[in-house]
Amino acid sequence: MSGRRSSVRSVAGWVGALTAAAVLLAGCGSTSPTARSTPTPTGSADAASSAEVSSTSGSLGVFLVDGQNRTLYAFDADPQGSSGCYDACATAWPPLTTTGDPTAAGDASAKKLSTATRTDGTTQVLYGGHPLYTFSQDTAPGQTTGQGLTQQGGMWWVVGVDGTPNKTPVAASETASSG
Repeated sequence: MSGRRSSVRSVAGWVGALTAAAVLLAGCGSTSPTARSTPTPTGSADAASSAEVSSTSGSLGVFLVDGQNRTLYAFDADPQGSSGCYDACATAWPPLTTTGDPTAAGDASAKKLSTATRTDGTTQVLYGGHPLYTFSQDTAPGQTTGQGLTQQGGMWWVVGVDGTPNKTPVAASETASSG
């Protein structure tokens, strides 16, 4: 009888362990809206919040920045209202993405904000119909080292609060110091 009792305890122990494991795994597989299985690309909004578009001023006048004061750029090779910047381009020029409705602050206009779905399924923020990007070489808030660069098959411009790309050329001294 003791042999039978020990095998019953072994089975009960295994059932208990499997039940505990199932409960633990069920908790890890949460499908809450803030859970995400892939990291947010650099330059993107946090998955739990909406992207913010604000403004700052500098040598190029008043222009758009994201919620972390990184300068926002438009790519003149983008098709109207959608992005043409993927792969290596999106690594150098990370798109401003969001998981909710983008918000405006400072001199930025909420009426000019919209979104478009990228081919990778993320939602990119547009301003005045232009997809917005940051530049990986901008290392300080409000820095504009991407202004007027020709890269990835087109030119990159800081976006003014009116929604128009600012095509002011960068002075040679500014270009030399930003490299």
